[in-house]
Amino acid sequence: MMQDVLEKVRRHERVRETLPGGGVLSLDRGLPFLLVHRQPPERDDPGTARLVSGEASYLLSRRGDGDAGDVVRPLAEAGSTAYGAFLILEIWSSEDEESRCFTVRAPDGPAPETVGKLIDSLAELRSLHPEVEVVREVSDVRHPPDLPPLLSIKESWEHEVLVLGLEVPPIYRDPDSERVGPNFLRDLQRALSQVLRKALYEFVRVQTTFRVENPLALGTRTVPDAVWEVDRSLVAIERSFDMLLVTAPVNDREAWERFQANGCERDPEFHYRLLPVDPDLLKRRLFSIRMEAIDDPALADLFQEKRVELDTRFSMLHERGSDSFRYSSQRLYGTVDDDLLALARELLDEVEVPEGEEVDSIDAPAFRDAAVEELAYYAERYPGLDTEVQLRPDLTGLMVSEGNLLIGEELRLDPARVEALIHHEVGTHVLTYVNGSAQPLEQLALGLAHYDELQEGLAVLSEYLVGGLNALRMRLLAARVVAARSVEEGGSFVDTFRLLTREHGYSAQGAWHIATRVHACGGFTRDFIYLRGLVRLLELLQGGAELEPLYVGKIAQKHIPVIEELRYREVLREPPLTPRFLEYPEARRRLETVRRGISLTEMIDAAAV
Repeated sequence: MMQDVLEKVRRHERVRETLPGGGVLSLDRGLPFLLVHRQPPERDDPGTARLVSGEASYLLSRRGDGDAGDVVRPLAEAGSTAYGAFLILEIWSSEDEESRCFTVRAPDGPAPETVGKLIDSLAELRSLHPEVEVVREVSDVRHPPDLPPLLSIKESWEHEVLVLGLEVPPIYRDPDSERVGPNFLRDLQRALSQVLRKALYEFVRVQTTFRVENPLALGTRTVPDAVWEVDRSLVAIERSFDMLLVTAPVNDREAWERFQANGCERDPEFHYRLLPVDPDLLKRRLFSIRMEAIDDPALADLFQEKRVELDTRFSMLHERGSDSFRYSSQRLYGTVDDDLLALARELLDEVEVPEGEEVDSIDAPAFRDAAVEELAYYAERYPGLDTEVQLRPDLTGLMVSEGNLLIGEELRLDPARVEALIHHEVGTHVLTYVNGSAQPLEQLALGLAHYDELQEGLAVLSEYLVGGLNALRMRLLAARVVAARSVEEGGSFVDTFRLLTREHGYSAQGAWHIATRVHACGGFTRDFIYLRGLVRLLELLQGGAELEPLYVGKIAQKHIPVIEELRYREVLREPPLTPRFLEYPEARRRLETVRRGISLTEMIDAAAV
């Protein structure tokens, strides 16, 4: 077996071998390190193998595997010859089930940077468990007490192999029953993976000829088929319905006329599309997906988050028209905090709507033509783009659904807003769908969990970058926050309507459109994320983040480090499209203004120039 393995290593091919006793040798590619976990011969050690099984180069040895050194030794020698040095890091759990101490066993002198980085990084695990301690022991015994060494000290010196031992506290097991806590183990695996890669990077960078630009690049590039099966299953379930379509009223015009006839004093009655799915059956399918066996901590986190989000959405389908819908909406999108509410009220008080002459409006067919022209520009750069633009009698306004732009037939727009909305809908929502569809991770097209806020922040930012974020639009974003807070506090439709007309100067029809969106289905409070998303995006960019990587697909801000990791690991590809407006010199200038710091009112002033 070892001859075949070594030959694959020399050719930088992937190795996945089952050992005679049931253990596994997994080498993603030729790398100058190996993580090892050996099952103790006389005791169970549940959970510990999971701590290394998602890494790019590891050996899991079972009780019946015999001498794991017979496998490790030739690998270490070959790796040292190829890269100038090799690291073996063996991990095992303490026999003391009450232990809270990570113990690093290392030689005195060699590779101090690697050992120091490992110790310093392990201290970060206190964020998971505040009682964690980290200790260094200088010792020639760097293996479990009941097992022989993988290499002798003499062999390690002769072949330029650094052997380290890491005894971990079994904080992922109940000390009495030794049962594993799966959620905490997953969190620990994720955190420890980052710790290990920092130490491995320090070793590779300082001690070897292997070239790598970032610790994240030391993760596995080969993703098992089971991961893509989970991804496809989640996407298939999500594609069975469109949340925005099934929560949008289909009798908007009739309800508005009845509301007016009643003197705007009685809550309207809205009707919605028939559900195209049975939420209970979707939940059954959702929780039948086997995620627990996924070892890759980054992808496992994404899948778990998405399942929780979809579960909430399915509950909301059941709850349309009830107060429970509002509570689920708040679980999904959060709530309007006092700072955001104060900002919204400040904008409504300070931003004045300029008086202007009446202009002919742009109708739905004209906007469709502009959108088709913009899509043609992107299609020239990426022939894989396959987006439809549809005029819909059952829709008010604009919506992007699975990459298709849907336009309500009665849409009327100020000509000055057309370009801004083209970049909002096509240059952001359609583009991120197309970029996501070009990735092997299909969820990036429909959206990772809680992607909405960053998406809308990006879309509104694009309006500013092309000079189209005017006073009316900024007031609308603020009014949606105030309206959502009214819903959260239990206000009726009429309460919200009066708040907008009497306190914030909205016309009856303007207040109707805002209130209709936030009161849909019993309280669909999503609309406040436009302003919150913009504020948080501005903070992100002012902190030095790059804008272009945010268009890889539909992601949330919290996913930026995960996406960065997957790109370094070459799991994700370069996205095929970037927004057209980034080619405009004026948009680039405005973007630099954002990076230096700009207030929301200054964005309006700049847009009016």
